[in-house]
Amino acid sequence: MDREQIWKRGKTAARRIGTACLLLVPCASYVLFELVTGNLAAVPSYMAALNIGWIYVLYLAAFAVCGRTRIAVPLVSVSLYLVSLAEAFVVAFRGRPIMFWDVFALRTAMSVSGNYSFVITRAMKLAFLGLLAVNLLAWALPLRVKGRKPRLLFAGGSAGLAVGFGLWFFGYLAPAWGLGINMWAVNETYQEYGYVLSTAVSFRYAVKKKPEGYSQARIRQIYEEIIGEDEELLASNGDVGMNAEGDITPVNIICIMNESLADLKTAGDFETNREYFPFLNSLEENAVRGSLCVPVFGSMTSNTEFEFLTGDSMALLPSNCIAYQFYIHPGTYGLTSTLKDQGYRPVAVHPYPRENWNRDESYRNMGFDDFLDIEDFEGSGELRNYVSDRANYEKLIELVEAKENPSDRLFLFNVTMQNHGGYESAYENFDQEIWLTGDLEGKYPKTDQFLSLMKASDDALEYLIGYFEQSGEPTMIVMFGDHQPSVEDGFFDEIAGQPSEQVPDSQRIMWYETPFLIWTNYEMKSEDKGSMGAVYLSSEVLKRAGLSMTPFNRFMLEMEEQLPVIHPLGCYDREGNYYTWEAVAGEQSPYRKLMSDYQCLVYNHCFDANTYEKMFTVPGT
Repeated sequence: MDREQIWKRGKTAARRIGTACLLLVPCASYVLFELVTGNLAAVPSYMAALNIGWIYVLYLAAFAVCGRTRIAVPLVSVSLYLVSLAEAFVVAFRGRPIMFWDVFALRTAMSVSGNYSFVITRAMKLAFLGLLAVNLLAWALPLRVKGRKPRLLFAGGSAGLAVGFGLWFFGYLAPAWGLGINMWAVNETYQEYGYVLSTAVSFRYAVKKKPEGYSQARIRQIYEEIIGEDEELLASNGDVGMNAEGDITPVNIICIMNESLADLKTAGDFETNREYFPFLNSLEENAVRGSLCVPVFGSMTSNTEFEFLTGDSMALLPSNCIAYQFYIHPGTYGLTSTLKDQGYRPVAVHPYPRENWNRDESYRNMGFDDFLDIEDFEGSGELRNYVSDRANYEKLIELVEAKENPSDRLFLFNVTMQNHGGYESAYENFDQEIWLTGDLEGKYPKTDQFLSLMKASDDALEYLIGYFEQSGEPTMIVMFGDHQPSVEDGFFDEIAGQPSEQVPDSQRIMWYETPFLIWTNYEMKSEDKGSMGAVYLSSEVLKRAGLSMTPFNRFMLEMEEQLPVIHPLGCYDREGNYYTWEAVAGEQSPYRKLMSDYQCLVYNHCFDANTYEKMFTVPGT
């Protein structure tokens, strides 16, 4: 055998070895990814194989496009490594994995990332070394598809393989194996399935199927059942000053979604050195109070305001989606449009960048005339790194005082920032006034900082209400928390008396309750509403203000009488009976028709291009 033959055979052997090694790159990428997330040992082998299958699809697609492993391998491997780092950090910060639609919230995530502590782990360092090894291999043993025709054939074949794999997975395997995201405990799914497979499974939730029996005719039928024979029964007078029942109608409606405002005692009792909600708890006159059951915990703030402003439950949208990114289209009906049709000028106020959670576009689509963001708070007082509640409320007062005529109607929707997590750092402009005592003293510093922030919010509320107590303009103030905070898991476990993963779904709602308040500076009947779903609050505001309502608002108030808690974790009826979503809509449920009607209304409002306008607008406007 001459030297030339030896050289050819050597090149052939090297190419084969290189191909074999490169075929193992997706396997290596999977191992490195889950090494970083910490789930490598938890994922069963058959789930690992499916993860690797999807990673093969990614590498194959990249190779088909560029035709070179020296480009495809670094592109995919580095991207997966960066996603694994992000996943590890996000789970540590907010206790929830990154879903594919979180890419739309990247600006929001980056804007608040400076308030958290990033820790580079040993696994991350080892995975980085593995990443270098993979890319050195790709560089040393390159493969390339040469020629235009071979490239096109290879790209076509690759596309066919990828499509075939996807059809097999979504059409057969996923339904046959019952693969799905556990929306009550998303982390458990990602730990069991692995990240890439879980992400693939989550795409099944991106498309919303029509509810059973849905049609435009069904929506018209529900509408006719609500209005009966006389549409005028839906509308009160609503003139400035007095409504049809002789009660005062507010000219100013100020709705405040207070960041992370929560009473942690909903999950269990504990002691503090002093009370952290002394003013809020003292309000008895002209006050409607209770616990609002919000759809999120620790993050995803915009989903709570979505439920409040629209009345649509997040439980009926794709699991863990961001409503503001997908389901607020131009002309979306809700509280804003209902008040605007009755002469109120709607203004949104949020002391942070307007791009967060796509609020700028969403507020515009809902009908807000103006949006004041962080640029309008230049020079305002801060607590920690955020505009304080006190400074926030001073801006609301400025807007009321700036009206040309005291009788002009104004609707302010304010999302605060003072209490945003994290709670790790010390600040020169923050005093620790409240802390845990007894057996918990000194154990949970994040919780201590959070409770002190609650006291600052309570002080700011006292300032705001004190101002409007002296005002001659009839004013309604609505305040509620968007979610409970991400403080120490051990704190929640300790006050609950058991690990959170052992708490049944029927009790988990305790971690989704926040205080809510409706207060007026004029005479209004006081009431303790107990627990109430966030989807009902805007209808309650219209009712308490004596304003005209849409047929949808009337429907919501009637549903509240029967099912006061509507929540992604399930529903509670007036007698305190718990229902899963499957049970409440099941054949044996006394609420089957009610829930079926609601599902159809939400679908019509959020997903159907032909929204039935008469259902979501005030008659005669």
